Amino acid sequence: MNKKHIALLLSLVLTAGTISGCGQSTEGAEVSSASDTVSETSGDLAETEQKEEALSGKISVASNRTDLEERLAEYAQEFMDLHPGTTVEFETIKEYDDVIPTRIAGGEAPDLFYVVDPINQDTYKDYFLPIDDLDFTADDILFYENGRGTDGNLYVLPLTVSYCGMVYNKAAFAAAGVNEIPKTVDEFYDVCKKLDAAGITPVGTAFKDIWPIYAWCGWGEVTLTAGDNRGENKFAQQDEIYDDVMLASMDIVRNLYKKGWLEDDIMSANWDQFKLDLAQGKTAMHYSETWLPAQFVELGADPEDIGMFPFPGAKNIKAGAGKQWGISKDTENPELAKAFLTYMLNNPVADTDIPSNKNIEVNDPFVAELLSYGIEPLEPIVGDATFSNIKNDIELDGQKFFLTYVMEESDEKAAELIADWNAKWAKARANYVN
Repeated sequence: MNKKHIALLLSLVLTAGTISGCGQSTEGAEVSSASDTVSETSGDLAETEQKEEALSGKISVASNRTDLEERLAEYAQEFMDLHPGTTVEFETIKEYDDVIPTRIAGGEAPDLFYVVDPINQDTYKDYFLPIDDLDFTADDILFYENGRGTDGNLYVLPLTVSYCGMVYNKAAFAAAGVNEIPKTVDEFYDVCKKLDAAGITPVGTAFKDIWPIYAWCGWGEVTLTAGDNRGENKFAQQDEIYDDVMLASMDIVRNLYKKGWLEDDIMSANWDQFKLDLAQGKTAMHYSETWLPAQFVELGADPEDIGMFPFPGAKNIKAGAGKQWGISKDTENPELAKAFLTYMLNNPVADTDIPSNKNIEVNDPFVAELLSYGIEPLEPIVGDATFSNIKNDIELDGQKFFLTYVMEESDEKAAELIADWNAKWAKARANYVN
């Protein structure tokens, strides 16, 4: 029974109680009538609730988790078993961030999908249905308020939360004679040197697939690691999109590339091969989030051999919301879509997910190790749309630019690339900031 029904029923019960308390014997008929009304209303509400619970129809759910195709099919079936007459189909898409915008532009948006560029708080209403009526509040869901549009309505919610850190193979460290995790950038370089000497690729990037490098060059990830909880909002307040904080992070990878401490053939380094190599100890490290370590275990790595430590020299560990999920405004089955989104919020797809739902217990050994080093997590303040509006205006793809910057052989030309984008940012920013 939903909250509205409960409130109405309680109102009627209280009304009946008031009549009973004040009435004399001559008012018995009134009391009986009120009781009958409550009884009849309860029956009507129960019937209404049954109708609401009798979901039907079909929805599509777009996910980037190509590694979980079989599990997602099982997950959808579990929901359908609870709600006969419904059909939920997951579509897993590898090039998600490219495919979904094209689908939306063509009027073929999935019923449920997560936020991709250029969608932001200003435009949530153009793509998603309001979901304020879901049975959740900020007391239940982490990063709840981040899902509001600039019109004040709630449109999207994260299913998971995560922390950023260096994922590493402990067996690879041991084979190279590395006995302690690096706490500074200089110590990190020393570890890379030892790993390379032992014939182990120090850091994997999966550059060919581009997206895995986001943590090194995401403005929010890097800023939070530097101890600034403004995240992306920081850059909306300044004329440099690539400042010293961003360059410090990107130049680490640029130095790794110059020293040959990344994959041998960087442009053919793909995600699937990278994961296998780290699971087997052929590659030692990768900077990512807490959803990743379990995937190496699934590929055969001993759970005791996989761990996480904070980014060397980081002032804080970046804590953030996972993908922000919403319901297409064009869905033909909004009630089914809302029911399935609620189901996803209450039932993590994978055991390794760290749920955004505070009511679900978390017991993750990789998170425990990451936090054991005493570096505090830092959550970003709620972002606004200014940053993404400027970035979209100048058509800056941060990950693709990062790849170009890292691989530029000439330091002079690399500096020119930075200066060029900073100039574009400053010019466009003037149109959005008074």
